[in-house]
Amino acid sequence: MSVRTRSGGLLASVVLLATSAAAENFDFEVGVTYNRTQLDAEQTIATNGGSIFNSNDIDTDAWSLFGSWYFAGLSDDNGPRARAAFVDRASVLNVGYARTDVSASTSVVSTDPLIPSFESSFDSDGDAYTLDLRYVWGDSGWFANGGVASTDTTIGGLVGSSVDSTVWRVGAGKYLFDTTTLALDVSQADDDGGDATNIAVQFSHLGDIGENWQYAVDLGYARTDADFDLEFDTWSAALSLYPNRDFEFGVGIAETDADFAALDSTSYEGFASWFVTPSVVLAARYRIDDVGYLGNVVIPSAETSRDADQDSISFGITVRF
Repeated sequence: MSVRTRSGGLLASVVLLATSAAAENFDFEVGVTYNRTQLDAEQTIATNGGSIFNSNDIDTDAWSLFGSWYFAGLSDDNGPRARAAFVDRASVLNVGYARTDVSASTSVVSTDPLIPSFESSFDSDGDAYTLDLRYVWGDSGWFANGGVASTDTTIGGLVGSSVDSTVWRVGAGKYLFDTTTLALDVSQADDDGGDATNIAVQFSHLGDIGENWQYAVDLGYARTDADFDLEFDTWSAALSLYPNRDFEFGVGIAETDADFAALDSTSYEGFASWFVTPSVVLAARYRIDDVGYLGNVVIPSAETSRDADQDSISFGITVRF
């Protein structure tokens, strides 16, 4: 039985299980998400001896399973159902598993006698496990975040290898008003290729538009310091609209500035979710990335032109009970 067939059966079973659940107070949440990402990148380098054309094509398929336990309960009596945990100030324990399969091909066509042409391809797969906790002191509005993620990636090709990574995260925040929060998180990534520290600030606000519509604004800034003296600044913003309690749609943008300009990137996304019942939600997301690209051959003093685009689409279903 194929992965797609098994996953389709799982989705159908989850929907059938949830159709009878119509209560608006919940303790648990489970879900599955599929994501498909495609990267097409090209680079042309002009040298004294000729020219070098680089290209990379990378396809990524990822399945994610997750579960949440709202150990003090979750009510969606107020506000959009998609923001129930935010409005209800719910404390939650999250666990997750993700399986990622990558297929990549590389090509270098060179007329420079010093740089040989070549083609190669490789496949990789990885497993990721996550555990996150958010605890909210409802009366005061203070909350604490913490989590750990572990990833094991196996890379094929002429010489196979394995990369392990562990990320831990701690943070705190506060409800400034009933539906307005400000949070600070610090995370540390340790893997076989180096370490990185990330400090992130997140602001979220949910408000009203007229008598029926609501909106949410999410703003973020993150500073990443990695090995090899690499530093990144990432700014993000998202606007979500709610014409009613069951439907959400919105847009987002994120921009990363790096010390090394070739690593800069800008992302644009659109997303939507629909609560088919108070306990079943379907979600979709589409993102376009204008990503940085170093290429397969780097000659710092040469004239270089680059073009790298990435797009991803994801679908998911989540059930509360």
